[in-house]
Amino acid sequence: MSDVRRSGAPATDTDRVDVIRLDLARAVDMFETPQVELGSGHGTFQPGIDLCIAELEGRPTGRPVHLGLTLPQSEISDGLEERLAVTMRRFCDERSYVNECNRRSTQRSGVRALRVGLPVTLLGLVITAIAFHTGDSDDPQTAVVDILGWVLAWLGLWYPFDKLIFYASDFVRENRALETLREAEIIVVPRRIEQADEAGPTPDRSAGGL
Repeated sequence: MSDVRRSGAPATDTDRVDVIRLDLARAVDMFETPQVELGSGHGTFQPGIDLCIAELEGRPTGRPVHLGLTLPQSEISDGLEERLAVTMRRFCDERSYVNECNRRSTQRSGVRALRVGLPVTLLGLVITAIAFHTGDSDDPQTAVVDILGWVLAWLGLWYPFDKLIFYASDFVRENRALETLREAEIIVVPRRIEQADEAGPTPDRSAGGL
């Protein structure tokens, strides 16, 4: 479970920080797929790092981030916060590098797609020009041919520019979140021990007891 909250009432917006809180079963669940424990009210179903990235992509405030991790006492040891911070920086650096490679690959794919898209676009424009100059504007068949030409012209450019601009922007957006997360301050707190039911155990009435 994750929760993003602002720190309380600083002087200006630039002094504020965003707090991301995660309740984890194990420290390694921050980077690994967690083990699902049936019936448990704690832990997550996805790696904590993915939840953090999703939070930052969905609410890009540009402010610093504090990451609060709730863990069982048995998972907390001396230097855990520093080890988590080191692993966090390594993860963000590696994933940013992979995203940058994927962005360049996607853009190259868009450029290659233009080799097919441009001839398709030219063909569509030629069909439209022929229909405009040789056909009757009131003829339904001429209108259909004209529409077909414009559709081909649009299809020829849509996919290449989609790869060049919009697909690549997804990697850029995630890298911005990773850059913010890389500098996040990590704070580990122990999970509170749940209190037992004060009413005590339910009496056994199977033997006719009161």
